[in-house]
Amino acid sequence: MLLQQLAGLLAGFLYRNYASTFRYELVFEDITNRKLFFEDLSKLGPDPQTNLIFACFHQDDLTCLPYFANRNICILISNSKDGQILASAVEYMGYQTVRGSSHRGGVAGLLAGMRKVMDGHKMTIAVDGPRGPIYKVKEGITAVSEKAKRPIVPVRGYPRWKFVFKKSWNRATLPLPFTKIRLVIGKINFYTTQELEDKMIALK
Repeated sequence: MLLQQLAGLLAGFLYRNYASTFRYELVFEDITNRKLFFEDLSKLGPDPQTNLIFACFHQDDLTCLPYFANRNICILISNSKDGQILASAVEYMGYQTVRGSSHRGGVAGLLAGMRKVMDGHKMTIAVDGPRGPIYKVKEGITAVSEKAKRPIVPVRGYPRWKFVFKKSWNRATLPLPFTKIRLVIGKINFYTTQELEDKMIALK
């Protein structure tokens, strides 16, 4: 456990500095959502009236994590050893973590995440994880949204320069240094699982 924590801290330190070269451009599907989006991100404390649930694909993790860092957002992360490394890394980057997944500790993780959202915390979930299939949205995020009565923000990230890990199940994307990244923010809304999947695939 200690080894994984140290590895995660090192990874968080290195990636935070690596990602400091990225330049972000935000594109809103619904421009009227802009104010709500930035108001929520600016609040470091919980607010059950305005908190949002951010949805991304695992493919976009390395693209999106730097932009949303240091905003006190909760992330649902698996209980695996790799999950411990990731948890330590993102905590170093200013996130809170909730442990659990659809494969290991899934129910407990989702319940803990649901309580966080109901208490007013922002949360982000990689909706096709932890093992795919790619772009297949799982039901956890919509269950949290429905129970907590908080809307979902679909997010996709598109770096201009990138390296794609083609052998990984999620075809993970690593933005290259100094690249410009277009973050596409989908309509903030309540979605069914299929609606969210269709929306995220369509965001360009």
